Amino acid sequence: MQVKRGKALAVSVGLSILFLIVYSGCNWITAHRANVPTFYFKWERAIPFVPFFILPYMSIDLFFIAAPFLCRTDRELVIFTKRIATAIIVAGICFLLFPLRFAFPRRQADGWLGAIFDWFRGMDAPFNLLPSLHAALMLILLDVYARHTRGLLRLAIVVWFVLIALSPVLTYQHHLIDIVGGLILAALCFLIFRESDLSSLRTEASSNNRRLPL
Repeated sequence: MQVKRGKALAVSVGLSILFLIVYSGCNWITAHRANVPTFYFKWERAIPFVPFFILPYMSIDLFFIAAPFLCRTDRELVIFTKRIATAIIVAGICFLLFPLRFAFPRRQADGWLGAIFDWFRGMDAPFNLLPSLHAALMLILLDVYARHTRGLLRLAIVVWFVLIALSPVLTYQHHLIDIVGGLILAALCFLIFRESDLSSLRTEASSNNRRLPL
């Protein structure tokens, strides 16, 4: 069954609200805790700070909002929703059970990129690190966009998602261990809500197309 735009919109809004509640709530709770620990490798201080990467970092929000509209069947939309919701909820539990903060001072950027950083950091406290929800959502979203694009558009999207994957480290939003944790979280979501379900829906969609009148 083809996904109705109203249903895709409801999923987009619902997942966005879930993210805002969980992420912001965990940030607020951890910000009121004393002696929040850090976890990083000393050599990470040598990682360069690249202000440009705030653009791919923030662009994930647009991909997040638009992703439900790419799903072609209700079953695909359900699988996507379960993966995203599970990643958000599990990450939120981890943020509360094992709170961490970013270890060293975040650098300042100049010009219009600096203005974007100031605005963004005014909303995003240096907590909610492990696992990186940014990395987990990036991988789940990449699966959707790669499946529904072709040719140069797919190549461009994959390249941009590589920038999104690098952005949390190069903008001093996450340590490397957070990224690894986020990728593991995404892998668990793929394992729980398996790709075989999507394979069956593709077969179903192809069968429906063959039955359409000429």
